[in-house]
Amino acid sequence: MLSLVRNVSGVAIRSLYVALASCFLGGCAEVQMGYNVLTYDNAIADTANQLLLLNAVRASQHYPKSFTSVGQLAASPPISGSLASTLNFTSLAGLQTYSLNPSASAGAGYSQFSLGNLNAQKFMLAMRAPVRKEITAAFRESTGWPRQLLDLVYFQEFKPTEQILRAVDARRRSQCLAPTTTGAASRCERMSEQIAEFTSRCNSHFVDVSARIGEFSNDRGIYYNTAVNYCHYTRFRLFLEEVRLTNYPVCSERPAPQCLLAKERSPLEMIGYLGELIAAQNYIEEPFTPLVLYGRSIGPTRVFVDVPLFVVMHGEPLAGAAVNIRHNGTTWYVPRPNFGSPTEERSLQTLDLVLQTVQAATQEGDLPKTVPPVAILKE
Repeated sequence: MLSLVRNVSGVAIRSLYVALASCFLGGCAEVQMGYNVLTYDNAIADTANQLLLLNAVRASQHYPKSFTSVGQLAASPPISGSLASTLNFTSLAGLQTYSLNPSASAGAGYSQFSLGNLNAQKFMLAMRAPVRKEITAAFRESTGWPRQLLDLVYFQEFKPTEQILRAVDARRRSQCLAPTTTGAASRCERMSEQIAEFTSRCNSHFVDVSARIGEFSNDRGIYYNTAVNYCHYTRFRLFLEEVRLTNYPVCSERPAPQCLLAKERSPLEMIGYLGELIAAQNYIEEPFTPLVLYGRSIGPTRVFVDVPLFVVMHGEPLAGAAVNIRHNGTTWYVPRPNFGSPTEERSLQTLDLVLQTVQAATQEGDLPKTVPPVAILKE
């Protein structure tokens, strides 16, 4: 009987040890797998931001752009463990003392990952094609994006008629003469400051309607959204603010009566626009920081402030960088914004908008297939 008890006790204890060790090792594997997944996700996010910034910097210097994607992982996390134990029995009491010393190890688990070269016809055609209306509409329906930020990134050009131009100008003057809401008063005040600066640095385009119509008659393409210099950028931006203030209808597919025709950018043109914003701050004869009008809700009112749209600098970051890359031997970076500040830079939001739009506009079927797959082994 004592022998049977000892045998049964030993089997039960050993089974318990095995179960505990299995749970221990399984827990280690689960924790390690979770850590690996989060690390991989962070790496993919950082890589996507860096690839987009790199192409924007290339565009700012007229370098050819290139696109690469990180493909699927082959993940088989190696888990190994050992269970060292000491069991002491007595003839009467059965198990007297024991010690259990389990150990486990888990490797990174990424035996290889693939890189996709996207510089192929199908992908590049998708990058050059207009973004589908349902995609841009989905972004516009979201309240998380500043309205003017969306329009500055998406709209490449406005093509008004003289009649529309006169109507927008007259409505802006009328509404700002007697604003009906606190938000409208704040917007008009900010526009008045912008117009005064534009008038002193450029011309009387927004204060003299005759001069405005004359300039438009000489060049029907003056409302082209470019950051080639301060005057071009601010003229488009101010006209955009007039359109938004007066709620003038915009159509982007075909001309319609009493509708302002707009041309929207392709994903590749959006990246090129980021390059223009970088060039405006770093290369042109009179550098300037492109601004965007941002509405802040303060209690029941809405106040409008000018904040930097997309700031990219070169050299070694002094106060930290949110995103940084190396190009042609130089470090380029997006400074870490002052989160929560009334004048917080919208650089990361602008980068995110372009990145998400590019990702939404290109489908998995647009990605070229590499045969055989390109793989980088990770020791």
